[in-house]
Amino acid sequence: MRTLLIIFFLTVPFVSFSQTIFPSLSPKGRIEQKIGLTNISVDYERPAARGRKVFGELVKYDKLWRTGAGNCTKIGFSKPVVISNKNISKGTYSIFTIPGTSEWTVILNKDTTLYGVTSYDATKDIIRFKVKAHPTDRYYESLTIDIDIVPNNAIVYLSWENTQISFQVKTESDKLVNDFIQQYLLTDKSQNSDEYAEAAEYYYYLNKDLDRAVVLIDKAIAMKRESWYYRQKVDILEMQKKYEEAIDCATLAISIDQKRTNWDSRTKQQSETEYKKRIEFFKRQKN
Repeated sequence: MRTLLIIFFLTVPFVSFSQTIFPSLSPKGRIEQKIGLTNISVDYERPAARGRKVFGELVKYDKLWRTGAGNCTKIGFSKPVVISNKNISKGTYSIFTIPGTSEWTVILNKDTTLYGVTSYDATKDIIRFKVKAHPTDRYYESLTIDIDIVPNNAIVYLSWENTQISFQVKTESDKLVNDFIQQYLLTDKSQNSDEYAEAAEYYYYLNKDLDRAVVLIDKAIAMKRESWYYRQKVDILEMQKKYEEAIDCATLAISIDQKRTNWDSRTKQQSETEYKKRIEFFKRQKN
């Protein structure tokens, strides 16, 4: 009995220790990014080159690849998106690829339970599309997936060794925002002045529909004379190069700010100084 107890106490710590000491050769990676109004996430396992030639040897050309290691790589969308001109429903999908020397096939598949490619079923593909492969300036030791933000849309990058592919994911954010503006703001259904100002700011930062942006910020100002509403209108008019109107708006803003009872004299002076600098700039632009 004593011998058995000694063996037990010697063995248990060793088993527990051995289960945690060895790091994964392909550690799990995750990236999640909000794009406009849509959340995009990628879960994958990240194999490393470890001195091996990756594409063409470790990962064969013209052969289906799990695009990672271990369990299938998964990409999820919280709202419908558009990829390669095809509507993709919200949900989570597995990513497979067929690498080539200069062109890859990217595949999104409904089955997210796969390990490797053995049970891959092409009938469950929801989309296949081609992308160009490009050399990279830096060397990627481990498979790296990243998401870049292009106003309200995304570009997904996949990089490993000295090779990179990418594809665009278009969200419905612009459509949802424009529908809201059309249905609730331009019809004066909303009683929230900030919504009108935020809509104007939305157009301003995208540098589009600036005439509509002015209409929206004017609606906000008519409801409430917030200082940042006037600054927003001056910014929009400057972008339109309507310098005379920008001067008038800035002059009015100085007058209103000086009457604000919730501002101290220093804040009022700072605001006036800033507006006067902008007025001088607009005058020079006119000339």
